[in-house]
Amino acid sequence: MRKTITKAAIAAMALTATVALAGSTPEQKCQAAKNSAAGKYAACRQSAEKGLVSTGDATKYGASIAKCEEKFAAAWQKAIDSAAADGTVCPDAPLAADDYKSVIDTHSGNVATALQGGGLTTASSCGNGTIEAGEDCDFGTLGGATCSTATAGGAPYGTLSCGAGCAFDSGECVPCPGRMSAGSCWLLSGEGGACTAACASAGLAYDPATGSGDCLELARVFNPGYEEAGSPWGPLSVQSVSLTGIGCCDFNGPPTYYRDSQPTLGDASDPSFARFCACR
Repeated sequence: MRKTITKAAIAAMALTATVALAGSTPEQKCQAAKNSAAGKYAACRQSAEKGLVSTGDATKYGASIAKCEEKFAAAWQKAIDSAAADGTVCPDAPLAADDYKSVIDTHSGNVATALQGGGLTTASSCGNGTIEAGEDCDFGTLGGATCSTATAGGAPYGTLSCGAGCAFDSGECVPCPGRMSAGSCWLLSGEGGACTAACASAGLAYDPATGSGDCLELARVFNPGYEEAGSPWGPLSVQSVSLTGIGCCDFNGPPTYYRDSQPTLGDASDPSFARFCACR
């Protein structure tokens, strides 16, 4: 018996082919892989919640959640690596896996709380990318907040992030581990050290303010009391030298410091000098 292909069937076939072709781009492959990873993570969390309710074993629950997080992170990174191998990046490149994980964690916690009789929050807008009433931050945005504002100046340096429930996570914010001068946190690197490495060793990042620091003031900040009346050492001073871009630097300690006349560079170093480094 001869079969007749209808126009509707032909249209459906064409649509299927179009969708298949569209899904073959590296960006869409990455998007699809991340959707899959997010879905599996959510299902994994709910399975862990089920186990906790059934057994009451909190230790096992914690181990299950850790395994869910491990699998999610691996799948997420695999999608990123695959996109990179294809010469592209995922459409959500500015956002980290933790941004998505936070949204899923909040949703899973909401469901678990409701099932225990705690009520279901259905109007939560956490994760929609807009900071709204009751939220410190939201999906991928801190609203201009910094470690300094989030900790009321108590730990102004390091990295502020948006945590579960759209609340600030200041776990990586730290106080200045060196000395403060002109609103910046300063460290003195080891002899021959670069500022990028000195800041990184304290969990901070290099601050371009290094290039504009007042060298004499820094010498005084790092040597309090050196120039007090009656001191036998005499005044501190700064001399100009032409080196490798190490900015304000120290050769043998007080009373003489040096200012490199070359443009200041974060990675520059000189084996004979320690550097004054602004970090943030």
